[in-house]
Amino acid sequence: MSEVVSVRAEGDTPVKESPESAGTPRTLPGLRLAASAIGVYLMLRALSLEVMYVLASYAHARAPGRQVYPDGSIGNQWRSFTSIMDALVSWDGRWYVKIAGGGLGGPVGAVDADGVPYELRLAFFPLYPWLARPLTFLPFVSPVAACLIVSFLSAVAAAWGLYAVGRHVGGHRVGVMLAAVWAIAPAAMTQNGAYTESLFTALAAWALYAVLTERWLLAGALAAVSGLSRPTAAALIGTVGLAALVAAISRRGGWRPYAAMLLAPAGLLAYFAFAAARLGGFSRYTDLHHNTFGARWDNGENTWGMVSDILFGVDDDNAAKPIRVLSLVMLAAFVVLLVLLVPRVPWQLTVFAAAMLVLATGTSTHISMIGRHLMPAFPVLLIPAMLLARAATRDRIIVLGLLALLSGWYAGWLPFISGQAI
Repeated sequence: MSEVVSVRAEGDTPVKESPESAGTPRTLPGLRLAASAIGVYLMLRALSLEVMYVLASYAHARAPGRQVYPDGSIGNQWRSFTSIMDALVSWDGRWYVKIAGGGLGGPVGAVDADGVPYELRLAFFPLYPWLARPLTFLPFVSPVAACLIVSFLSAVAAAWGLYAVGRHVGGHRVGVMLAAVWAIAPAAMTQNGAYTESLFTALAAWALYAVLTERWLLAGALAAVSGLSRPTAAALIGTVGLAALVAAISRRGGWRPYAAMLLAPAGLLAYFAFAAARLGGFSRYTDLHHNTFGARWDNGENTWGMVSDILFGVDDDNAAKPIRVLSLVMLAAFVVLLVLLVPRVPWQLTVFAAAMLVLATGTSTHISMIGRHLMPAFPVLLIPAMLLARAATRDRIIVLGLLALLSGWYAGWLPFISGQAI
């Protein structure tokens, strides 16, 4: 059996454990150890959000009547600039706020107070708004506030989980830098908005940490819960299932890997069954995604169409739009980081990131959403995290500060200037 690597709490030097100790319980990284990572994460997000706020305010003052912002509701009505909240609760966020405020709603065929069919809410997985809904019954807590509170707490949990994974792989500094780099990713504004990115990333980070430390029941349970958060949880479910299968074949963990394999897909399958029962069949559920929201599995045809337009000039309109060129650059950077990741980290992390890439590019969605859809695929960020961990403190501060400003600019430019989907 190969040796298992763990990391001392005091520093950055991995130490070897004997094979006999590999299966013994290990303590989760305490909040005290993760406090520096969470603190750095929060500071960088605050800086980025401030830049986003300034840019949004400037755009509104300069052209208050410009119809640039599609709100993401049924029909995607276009609106003028108002505030930073437009971006934080746009697109999917508007649906999650609606569900948090009124639940999944009435029977198929009925409409809500806005005239929107209740059945359309079934396209959005329920875990995130379920967590927010109880908060709406507290005094002075609106559905919007409830969703943003859940996002904030989920983001903190995600930063903690990223620290745990990074520390396990490369030491304390790598853990801190992994949380920091995730805070300044191009689409990081969705971590603070009414979106599922932070929640799913938290579940994925802790599930993968449980896999790396062979806590199979915890890994299976977290993967099961993630299946209620978004369809791309299939990447995490598959990774946990594969890792558990390898452990079972290797006769590690006794009966627990088998239990993890059974637990992992439970949440996703349960919601598919629920939605199909409500709509009268699974095909009607997939048709709802395709016909109303334009989301369907197309084996990457739509993504390749956009990429080829930009690279080969097939469609000059696509090549002339900065958001599409920037999205292609981000996609290319992700692929490069994924290739560099392969020999440097446990294979489970690479498999998860690769599966996320396949799901993000194989589905028919606007290319400007690629940054958001790949946000939970945090293992690729271990490459810049490792580089920053070896840099001098001054250099780390300069690089992270500049990237935080750039991330904040992108967060304001994407909706308010380019007017594209988040």
